[in-house]
Amino acid sequence: MAAFDRIQSGIPEMDAAFDNIRLGDNVVWRVSDLSQFRLFMEPYVEQAIRDQRNIIYLRFASHEPLVTDRPEVKTVRLPLSHRFETFTVDIHNIIEHEGKDAFYVFDCLSDLQAAWATDLMMGNFFRVTCPFLFILDTVAFFPVIRGKHSVQAVSKILDTTQLFIDIYANSRNIYVRPEKVWNRNSDTMFLPHIYEPDTGFFRPILDGVKSSRFYQTLAQAQRSAEEQYADSSYFIKSISDHFTDRIRPVLTIIPDKHKMTYRSARECLIPRAF
Repeated sequence: MAAFDRIQSGIPEMDAAFDNIRLGDNVVWRVSDLSQFRLFMEPYVEQAIRDQRNIIYLRFASHEPLVTDRPEVKTVRLPLSHRFETFTVDIHNIIEHEGKDAFYVFDCLSDLQAAWATDLMMGNFFRVTCPFLFILDTVAFFPVIRGKHSVQAVSKILDTTQLFIDIYANSRNIYVRPEKVWNRNSDTMFLPHIYEPDTGFFRPILDGVKSSRFYQTLAQAQRSAEEQYADSSYFIKSISDHFTDRIRPVLTIIPDKHKMTYRSARECLIPRAF
């Protein structure tokens, strides 16, 4: 298939709203808990099975598995090493081996913070992994937990990914609000949407009452996130300098045949040096 071809997510009305997920897309879902991620990940996996895709689940975190063992999905279990370089090289070797047009589900990125003692390394991991997936025309779903990370770490992910989608929920509704949708646009794309998993209903909120309820849910989620977040600003300056030196050698893991393409993709997607 050609780069940037449309694929089906398993939620047709969401595909129409966002002009489809495309080959090359990394899709980050910021959620309050992983049950919210599953609402979107499970239809994606089921659709990929129907479309006979090469589906890989990268299992490395301590939380419950996101994808159950099944013959159509290749589960690759990796130890979450405390060494950034070792873990990143292992992931990139798998990506290179699986090649083009693979479909991925990653365990929660937030677990990387616990392993590496800082969320800045989580952001750095994403910055060197996302472009490699991009040039191989893959599709990858990543969950991240709201309120667990510094603004700097989230900014690294937001700057690099193609889609960044916030999920909010109350007792009545699931809300979806895209923070970033790369190279696509519509009049309603960036409005909050209501999603009904049982029916597949997925529509923008255009009603004033529904909009008010959404912003009440948003405010509650943000307050909860602020309570969860332990500020890491004390560490940022010293850690940033140290990790910059550590992350550069990871670029050498890209095979020679991909280096020029990788560099071009990186310059396009990651405009600020690291």
